[in-house]
Amino acid sequence: MRWIAKIGRRNLAYVAFVALLMPLAWALEESGPSGPDAGGGVMFGLIVWALVSVVFFLWNLVLVIRDLIRGNSAAKPFIACALPVITIVGTLVVEEIVMDLNSYGADPAVLDDEAAQRG
Repeated sequence: MRWIAKIGRRNLAYVAFVALLMPLAWALEESGPSGPDAGGGVMFGLIVWALVSVVFFLWNLVLVIRDLIRGNSAAKPFIACALPVITIVGTLVVEEIVMDLNSYGADPAVLDDEAAQRG
């Protein structure tokens, strides 16, 4: 129980929120429409995550400033401010790795066609 006190309950709650939100978004995506109307579950998950993360970040930023002014330890709110940023950076890094793995061994003509469709 001491490690919970060191990390902070709100930080653990945020991690649990993100961990539960992703499977929920995927489940909504699977139960939703397919074809050009697909993507609603993932977008719902991203929007909810973004709204909660902005409020979480700003609230903890206020707590960091308050603790620094008072001379208290600002470790827990600082960690809380870093969690949404770490989530974004981690997602981008994993996406880049997965995209590289997916393009490894692919036919270059297919990749060129996909780039031409996007550009």
